[in-house]
Amino acid sequence: MARLGKLGTLSLLLASSGLFALAAGLAQTAGVAAQTPQSTEPPVPRVPVYVSDFELPAVAPAPSRNSAPAAATGANPSEQATPEPDTPGAQARLLTDSFAKTLVETLQKKGFAATRIKEKPPGTGVLLRGVFAEADAKNQIRREILGAGSANLQFFLYVGTFNLKSPDQPLYQIAPVQSPDPRYGPVIMPNAYIPMDKFQIAKRPTQTDVQKVCTQIAENLNKLLQSNKEAFAY
Repeated sequence: MARLGKLGTLSLLLASSGLFALAAGLAQTAGVAAQTPQSTEPPVPRVPVYVSDFELPAVAPAPSRNSAPAAATGANPSEQATPEPDTPGAQARLLTDSFAKTLVETLQKKGFAATRIKEKPPGTGVLLRGVFAEADAKNQIRREILGAGSANLQFFLYVGTFNLKSPDQPLYQIAPVQSPDPRYGPVIMPNAYIPMDKFQIAKRPTQTDVQKVCTQIAENLNKLLQSNKEAFAY
């Protein structure tokens, strides 16, 4: 083998040193990557979430001959005395109760600090409110009144997400121009300035139907909070 000159020997040493440095750097980088695995899903923000019963008024049952006339009401059946079985009021209360319980349970399973409320929520956080509606023959959005005589087999369910830093925003407004029809509630305009989900669901949904909607609400809320952490910080 031919002898290397001084310049050749120096070049070989420098090359060897470079290879050793590169190998050491790669090993150090691999060690750091192994110690800090990447999370596939961001953590759920620990923002308080309050669930209000969704609005679903019902027609009062017709009075019997031996009872006093029943007063018409537009309030949620869950806020009234216990209605008779198989009446529109009983059906409405069963549905709103099912949605509220299922949604709270679904949110809790996904890591949210969720609570069902019937009054104004305290402090800051997120409030979920909803209203059942349907379309009339003119494709106007009407607030649903269960038992009023509509032939529609499905609801629209609008669910709004409210930042409790600004708690006074409406879920919807009554349209200034109305088309009176005893089969429907008033024409409404859902609030376009808040995050709003819209679902279509059977008027007699199964628990599986309710669960699917509640799962989607929870997933949409998680995405919203992840992309707006500062806005919902408390």
